[in-house]
Amino acid sequence: MPTNSNKEREDSKRNRANIRKAVARIIRKEMRAPTVQELVEATGLSAKTVAQHLDRVKLGDGEPNVFQALTPDVVYSLYQRATGYSHKAEKILTVSMGAGAGSAVERHEYTEHYPPDPTAAKLFMQLVEGYREKTETKHDVPGGFTFNYQSPPPIADAGN
Repeated sequence: MPTNSNKEREDSKRNRANIRKAVARIIRKEMRAPTVQELVEATGLSAKTVAQHLDRVKLGDGEPNVFQALTPDVVYSLYQRATGYSHKAEKILTVSMGAGAGSAVERHEYTEHYPPDPTAAKLFMQLVEGYREKTETKHDVPGGFTFNYQSPPPIADAGN
């Protein structure tokens, strides 16, 4: 065990970062939450190390955010919504049999298509990739004057 506690923390941070990247990669590729064994193979860490770090791995940039409480199933659903998806569906129709002959109920199967949702894509990028819309730049001026610049929010289209 290393005697330097800072080195220990850096190793721990690096392991969690590797696990976080592997989780994101497997979710994008396989569309499901990874198993511990898959994370072991992807990171080269031991199963015990992966299991210990897995509870503390935060998707995103590591700063607290509301998305970190999401379960893998929710992350997967968000990914599907962000990239668009299709599923089988069924319509139930009442079809007229003709004048005075009544009607019949028919079932028709079809494929329902959902286009990619930009809002879900933005949420997924914030959650998994750590994307941030707001940037902050700190400027130090000689003589002790310091100011922080925050980029303004995007201007909404006036036509909407």
